[in-house]
Amino acid sequence: MLVNPSLVIMGMNDAYLRTTMRKREELVGRGMFEAFPSDPDSESHKQLNASFERVIREKVTDHLPLIEYAIPLPDGEGFEVRYWSATHTPLFDDAGDLVSILQHTVDVTELHHLRTFAQTSVLLSGPSALIETDMFRRAQAVQEVNQILSRERQHLQELFEQAPGFIAALSGPDHVFTMANAAYRHVVGRADLIGKPVSEALPEVVEQGFLNLLDRVYGTGEPFVGRGVRIVLSQGPEDAGEEHFLDFVYQPIFGRDGKVSGIFVQGHDVTDHRRAENALRESEERFRAIANSIDQLIWATRPDGFHDYYNQRWYEYTGVPEGTTDGAGWNGMFHPDDRELAWTTWRHSLESGEPYHIEYRLRHRSGQYRWVLGRAQPVYDENGRITRWYGTCTDIHDLKEAQEETRRLAGMLAERVGELDAANEEIQRFAYIVSHDLRSPLVNIMGFTSELENCREDIEKFYKSVSDSHPNIVTAEARAAIEEDLAESIGFIRTSTIKMDKLINAILKLSREGRRVLAPEQISMNTLLEAQHHSLAHQLQDKGAELVIETVPDLFSDRLAVEQVFGNLIDNAVKYLDPKRPGRIVVRGQDLGPGVRYEIEDNGRGIDEKDFERIFDLFRRSGTQDQQGEGIGLAHVRALVRRLGGSISVRSRLGEGSSFTVTLPKSISMSSEAA
Repeated sequence: MLVNPSLVIMGMNDAYLRTTMRKREELVGRGMFEAFPSDPDSESHKQLNASFERVIREKVTDHLPLIEYAIPLPDGEGFEVRYWSATHTPLFDDAGDLVSILQHTVDVTELHHLRTFAQTSVLLSGPSALIETDMFRRAQAVQEVNQILSRERQHLQELFEQAPGFIAALSGPDHVFTMANAAYRHVVGRADLIGKPVSEALPEVVEQGFLNLLDRVYGTGEPFVGRGVRIVLSQGPEDAGEEHFLDFVYQPIFGRDGKVSGIFVQGHDVTDHRRAENALRESEERFRAIANSIDQLIWATRPDGFHDYYNQRWYEYTGVPEGTTDGAGWNGMFHPDDRELAWTTWRHSLESGEPYHIEYRLRHRSGQYRWVLGRAQPVYDENGRITRWYGTCTDIHDLKEAQEETRRLAGMLAERVGELDAANEEIQRFAYIVSHDLRSPLVNIMGFTSELENCREDIEKFYKSVSDSHPNIVTAEARAAIEEDLAESIGFIRTSTIKMDKLINAILKLSREGRRVLAPEQISMNTLLEAQHHSLAHQLQDKGAELVIETVPDLFSDRLAVEQVFGNLIDNAVKYLDPKRPGRIVVRGQDLGPGVRYEIEDNGRGIDEKDFERIFDLFRRSGTQDQQGEGIGLAHVRALVRRLGGSISVRSRLGEGSSFTVTLPKSISMSSEAA
């Protein structure tokens, strides 16, 4: 009978049909175990299946000297137990591929029954019986041995197939494959190896020198051991191939005559390991290149804290020979006063895995101990174990000295600020006292001035009476004094006292404002400015001017101070508009993040550049003095702005207009007392 490698029945001769009591059409195209079913767990099923598998796998002939296998009776009348002796022979095409298996079967059921009868019958005796009995006993013994060998061979085959390393056996000087396990077939990417020489099965390895190695091992009988050997394996002529790295052994196989009969190949594909090593090496090379190119002192340690790497910058900075600070030698680089703290902190990091962070003094190549910032981070593997520590040292000596100088200056500044606060408070108190003390004599002067005005009326009446009755008595000097000098002098006194009263009131106002506690609140600047716009409506209308309020950010500040600042600035802008052109005043703002900036821009008279600073001084004014004022408004504005923590500046051109810029913090705290 013929079956294909899938055990589908292809054909049979007439003797096979007579013996199995079947028709050709009942068998052709059906599977072997479908046409002749049996229990998969039975010994007979296992024997027959194992024989077919060996032929397919090893492409060699297999024999079954004796197998018990029941066949179905015609018309489904049950099964009949038969005993068979079978040979399974592989058949190949011109390319050497297995195409079918020839099963040559002999029905030995009668012989088996005869043997059984001979073993039990007392009638059968003599030499013939002994021969038959011995023949079947030997046949059974051979069958049992074959079964044992088959099981052992199957077990060895399974071990061979499942071996973690790749294994193959080559026979003869042409190195023909007789065995190749799954790992080997996986590495080379091919399954059709058995029966083919290496040059045919793996032609791409010929030019890579592997065939020469095999020839040398076969010719000399000396094994070859390769470590990480590069090989390129392709799947066909058009395939560029894939790079592999192999650890392998070519071990010569010696026959009974002591000559080499083949080569045993065993090894491991270490491609992934080699690539990982290459990647690690490249990574280390990149790390070293980067570490040596940056202006940082870089070091690394083993998990136990042993220092085994420093970059070139470390040796340039410290000036020590390479390798002298490995291990515990690092400790000698610290300032003696810092060593204990540095090592205590480092040991804590090693025990806890916490990052290392410390400032200490490190010996520079100049011999000076300079302050550095030391940091280190652990690197973990996939199991959470520390594999390395990587650290840096950053020179912060100049920064530390700058910080120390800053602290010293801050102390001095705080002292000066305290002195200035005290002086400012004293000035405010002095201004209050002075203005208060000036008030009393001023009141007296104003009172006596009123008395003089009353007396002047009596003097003028008396003068008129005398002048009318005795004109010769009145001299020219008396007439000038009464008619001109007296009225003019009293007017001068009155004007001066009024002016002085205003100045004293202004000083008192500044003094009171300086002592007032700020009360920050949320301020809608648009609402505040619109209210001021409304209060100036009549003045704007009289002057034919407009006030434009653009987008303005809000504040959290002291409302009264802010109202006074913008009220003064907008009032000044209205007051000093140029009557020769329509007036225009624009208020705009910009959010600066932590602060805000406001601009009050007008097209008025403008301010001479030389007066930009003096206009903020107390009692100082600029330009033509044709408007009422004491020169205190802008001084008051600057004082308020500074107290709110801001600043004020002016840009202007004569005849074109002015722009005042106020910068304030977006928010001040309840305790804010800016200068």
